[in-house]
Amino acid sequence: MFLDEDHEALVAAELTKQTLVDTQARMGMMLDLMPMGLLIHTRQGIIFGNQEAARLLQVSQDQIVGRHFLDFLQTQIDDAAQQMEEAFEGRICENSTEADIRTAEGMVRTIKLIAGALPWDGNPVVQLLLQDITDLKTIQKALHRLTITDELTSAFNRRHAFAVANTFFNSAHRRSHALAVAVLDIDHFKRVNDTYGHAAGDIALKTFSQTVGEFISTPQFTGATFARVGGEEFLLLLPNMDEDAVIAVCERVRCSVEQQPIVTASGVFHTTVSIGISVRRPTDDSFDTMFSNADRALYRAKESGRNRVCVDDESLVSAQRSTVSK
Repeated sequence: MFLDEDHEALVAAELTKQTLVDTQARMGMMLDLMPMGLLIHTRQGIIFGNQEAARLLQVSQDQIVGRHFLDFLQTQIDDAAQQMEEAFEGRICENSTEADIRTAEGMVRTIKLIAGALPWDGNPVVQLLLQDITDLKTIQKALHRLTITDELTSAFNRRHAFAVANTFFNSAHRRSHALAVAVLDIDHFKRVNDTYGHAAGDIALKTFSQTVGEFISTPQFTGATFARVGGEEFLLLLPNMDEDAVIAVCERVRCSVEQQPIVTASGVFHTTVSIGISVRRPTDDSFDTMFSNADRALYRAKESGRNRVCVDDESLVSAQRSTVSK
């Protein structure tokens, strides 16, 4: 009788063990079907990773175990560590973390991390959900780029340039920083369209934008903003430069444009540019005032023969007086 009971107990125990093994296998299969990466993590390291997590990190599931998730991160490491710590302490994480990971193959992916505590006794355990948002971020960046750039020339558009300019102008320390704006206008642009056609005119605008853009792409022009503000008129915002440096820069831009050939199906030709400069003065109450002053200087450049750089006299005299008074 006792032998029969022992045998039945052993059979029941074996069935229970097999059931647990089967359940664990099925759970593993279910977790592998998740569209998001899942890591089960102790404070020491990862004890489980599903197939999507392995795909994101470009390592096998076996190789994930024992690693620490933070070792995979390139950015936002402190934010991710804080989020994990809150989960380990049983607190609800109100915010997710977006961070870049570098895969074993050297690729960079952007993930959203969501951390949550698991109700396990003993050693604290958390689950980390990893959502691959690389493509979404790429689309968002592309859409943002479209909203701030001119479609034809790829220069910034007027709205973005004025937003940047107003932010700089209204900054708390604006009095301690020099600011200048140059308005650039391609000379006789209507003649270009009439002589070579509008398609050639578009190429001229693109070539002009590329010439100026390449010129200010060097480190010495950090913070400079170049934008198309309408038709053949462009804006160049130059912060942290005194008036002499600004004049020298604009003169070099003028020479570069003059020397750059415009190659089109209708022929090869050259263009020139007239430039008006305004340096911020103590009496300027807004960036719009500066822009108007630069536009007035541009008008003088046009009236005095084109293909030249003119400075708004009042801006320059006021800036010089301000410098002397200091």
